[in-house]
Amino acid sequence: MKERGQIFTLDMFFALTLTVLVVSYSGLALEQARRQAEEYALRYSLERVANDAADVLVKTLGKPENWEENSETLETPGFAEENEGNPVPNTISVMKFGQLRRLTNSDNWVALVNASAVEAIKKLFGESENFEIRILDEDENELWHAFPRWITGEVGENSGAENSLEVVTVRRLVAVKYGTALKGDSGRIVKESPGLLTDNLEFNIYLGELDAFDWYIIVQGAGNVRVSIWVNKAAALPYSDPDYTFNATVKTQEIFPNPNVPYRVEHGGIENDPNVGVQLHEDPTLNFLGIKFEPQAPGWLRIYVVIIPSCSDPDTTTLALETLPATLEVKLWR
Repeated sequence: MKERGQIFTLDMFFALTLTVLVVSYSGLALEQARRQAEEYALRYSLERVANDAADVLVKTLGKPENWEENSETLETPGFAEENEGNPVPNTISVMKFGQLRRLTNSDNWVALVNASAVEAIKKLFGESENFEIRILDEDENELWHAFPRWITGEVGENSGAENSLEVVTVRRLVAVKYGTALKGDSGRIVKESPGLLTDNLEFNIYLGELDAFDWYIIVQGAGNVRVSIWVNKAAALPYSDPDYTFNATVKTQEIFPNPNVPYRVEHGGIENDPNVGVQLHEDPTLNFLGIKFEPQAPGWLRIYVVIIPSCSDPDTTTLALETLPATLEVKLWR
């Protein structure tokens, strides 16, 4: 009996051990399956939010439709250009992008005055601050970026995506249409004979735009082009020192001035130029350029006031006169 009891007990021991091992491995398998399902669900959620956000940005005007004129009213951001009250899909309004870029700046993101707008932006990205928006040109060079707490003037700054566990990237082909970012246009001023011509070019700066954009002057012309420009001072008055002077003989249409003129200052345009005696100002006061055109022979002149998102490469100013093929890239991570 003792020997039979030992055999029975040993059999039970092996059976129980085997059962425990089976149950343990089954539990591990179930836990692994649960984790994989959870990882898949999180990944799917990131992809869905990123794709939905990208579509909203490139296909809608946002809410309200003119939110870029007063960012405190922002309910849903959208970047599309407007045409007769409707969005133009897969376009980027520099005005709208520039205002969102301003809101995500390190100082503005935490400012109480922007709290509702910041919450509206986070809501678009699934209540998350882990997002990044970049606009790339057709050669994959970055034109502009925006992500929470980016720092003005900092070189090589990192949004945090590079060090994250899981990153989703979605892209949309777009056209960057400057539209209302062309703030002033003198039209073609033609002079058939030598002599003096003066004019004023007026433009508005809405609330928040001085902070959101850099302001530049572009001069086009042909013939013997001699131009003097004053900022917020009339050219008809006897000012001896203009803020900007352009003097060149041009056989064909070109863009002036060259990169060495004083308005191309680092991290800003004419609003930050210490050589300008009078500063730009936001509404309700109107801004203007005083223009004095002195051709020595028949020629023509055209002057633009353009804006680009703050801290942009000054060379991108000429894009304001074009429609640029580009890519909008949205990253979302955890």
